[in-house]
Amino acid sequence: MRARILTTSSVLLALAPALIAGQPKASFDSFNDWIGASTKGVSIGADGALRLAPALRRVGQLPEGVIWCATPDGQGGAYLSAGTDGKLYHYANGQIRPLAQVKGGIVFAMAKVGPDLIVAPSGQGKLFRVSMDGTVKPWCEVDATVVWAMRVEGSEVVCAGASTNGAALILARDGSSRRLAGLQEETAFTAMCPDGSGGYYLGTQGRGLVVHYARVADRLEILMDTPFEEVRALAVSGNDLYIGANNDLASHLQSGKLEKREGYLVSDAQSAPKCAVLRIGKDRVPETVWQSARSQVYALEVWKGRLLVGTGNRSRIFAIPLDPKQRDMDPFEVLTELGAGQATAFLPSGSEILVAASNPAEVHALSEVQATEGTLDSPVLRAQPLADWGRAMLEADAPEGTNLTLQFRTGFTEEPDATWSAWTPPLKSGELPGLPPSRFAQFRVRLTSTRGGATPIARGVTVRYANRNLPPQWEGVDIMPPGLVITRSAPPDDIGIERVPLETQKLIPAMGYAGSERRTFRRGSQSFMFRVSDPNNDQLEFNIRLLPDHGQPLPLANHWAERFFAFDTLPVPDGRYRLEVTASDAPSNPFNLAETSTWITPTFVLDHTPPSISGLSAAPEAGGVRVRFTATDAISVIKAAAVSADGDHWVEIAPQDRVFDQTTESFDVQLPSDLVKGGRVLVRATDEGENEQTASASIGGGKK
Repeated sequence: MRARILTTSSVLLALAPALIAGQPKASFDSFNDWIGASTKGVSIGADGALRLAPALRRVGQLPEGVIWCATPDGQGGAYLSAGTDGKLYHYANGQIRPLAQVKGGIVFAMAKVGPDLIVAPSGQGKLFRVSMDGTVKPWCEVDATVVWAMRVEGSEVVCAGASTNGAALILARDGSSRRLAGLQEETAFTAMCPDGSGGYYLGTQGRGLVVHYARVADRLEILMDTPFEEVRALAVSGNDLYIGANNDLASHLQSGKLEKREGYLVSDAQSAPKCAVLRIGKDRVPETVWQSARSQVYALEVWKGRLLVGTGNRSRIFAIPLDPKQRDMDPFEVLTELGAGQATAFLPSGSEILVAASNPAEVHALSEVQATEGTLDSPVLRAQPLADWGRAMLEADAPEGTNLTLQFRTGFTEEPDATWSAWTPPLKSGELPGLPPSRFAQFRVRLTSTRGGATPIARGVTVRYANRNLPPQWEGVDIMPPGLVITRSAPPDDIGIERVPLETQKLIPAMGYAGSERRTFRRGSQSFMFRVSDPNNDQLEFNIRLLPDHGQPLPLANHWAERFFAFDTLPVPDGRYRLEVTASDAPSNPFNLAETSTWITPTFVLDHTPPSISGLSAAPEAGGVRVRFTATDAISVIKAAAVSADGDHWVEIAPQDRVFDQTTESFDVQLPSDLVKGGRVLVRATDEGENEQTASASIGGGKK
């Protein structure tokens, strides 16, 4: 009997439908949704469905970080090359023991010839024979700087690699070797497998070619020019040749370093594919059967009706059906994950298959028998910036004898570490996890089966949560110069009616639009710019009040939506004021969850009354005119003064103490005769509120 598990619960059922629709959720129901997940005993189908995987167990571990190559020992075990200094190991009967060390370079290829092992350390131009007692002796010299692959032919070996003269295919025997074929245009032959007729299929580095070497005809034929830099692995099944091709892998291999396992929060790749598995059939028409923008292909192996693809840097083993009809229905799956960085080699061993892993260097045994328990740890969920975590809905099929549960944990670091909470007890779908608010969370899907071969199927998980609303964050309010008008739409064009101060002109680019608002000038206007942000990226509105030094606050605007504000100050009495601006995120939140924060500006002056001018006199003196006067303002500092003695031009003048810093300033200036025309002198005084006062006096007379 099959039980359908589907929760109908949700977070905060009392919320209005519009608010529920806008509440965040994390949904996982496709393959790409699970890219950042970590699995143990769980397979991920191309459709995103989760099932129990074939049983996997670790059977050995090496102190080195990388296993470069592996070859069968003929008795169900394997010889392994690990590390960068030519160390060799033997895996047999569930144990790994050191065998020998071939100093001088990394061993990328080896083969068993009779009772001995033939190895090719990079950069040596030699092959060495290693006996089972660990003795290492030179076997022959080869014209190759690196040997990437070896195949045994009786007492001889065929080596594919790189020489000083391009890609080289070499036949070697005890004491001698000879070149079979080569491609000068390519860097190296990087992969090789038999064609079943005495020849070989070869893959290259450079243009990523697939080449056939016919032994009888003793010639090379190019079968395919892949769109990748190199061909790293080849496998044959019937009339089909499968090709594992990559970009940007060869440099890592040659450097002796492979990248470590990916972290939890690696962003989804949106670039071109980094690798692919291609197929060439009997008709020689190439077909892409699988590709990835995140992984790299390290190994291929035909096993149990599927093509296994060993990848990095999550050590995932993909399985691709060999049957085209089955491949159309279910093109691939993540069969299992080793928990390391790379899956670098496959070796069939009876009913199992051995898998070499790197970072760390391990050997695993993959069985055709299904695991009875498995877990998947989801990608880490991020709040903005803090969340209350609600219920999770698990959509699944659970045949009799199988079960699925959920667990959760939370933390405040991007990757789960010791500071995170422990996993909750197992929860059913729709059961409230009871988690404290946190920035990050993660769930675990656990699949179990007590019936051999039966597996539950998780088809999707949806986690609902509510980001904790935080108040707006103020940086400040900029008080603009008097007279600057900031609006969304242009006011009546009264530019030119009054003189615009120079410092204000600098804030009015081209007397027009600056960003999304329009800036102009009008006497009596006062504008402000709000520098405020919201941690939740909520829409903000503002309540604005004018606070006098004495008296009650004056409301100016409610529910104001712009980040700038301007008002006409003429109806407001002269005096000292502050502006109080309260930002609210109410437009984006339920009324009972809205947050506010307030900013109060420093004191500024509103001044509409022009200064007074007293004691003005203009007396002839020494061939010119001496002008004296005093300018006084009740509130503002006098900021400018000017004299005109010809009726056309104004001459800016400084006060007697040279500094404009008081509400009363005295002026005494001698005008040369060439600036004087007629019998009158005009003076002008301006305060910091941009208010102006003018007065005139006849030369030799008094103020008019």
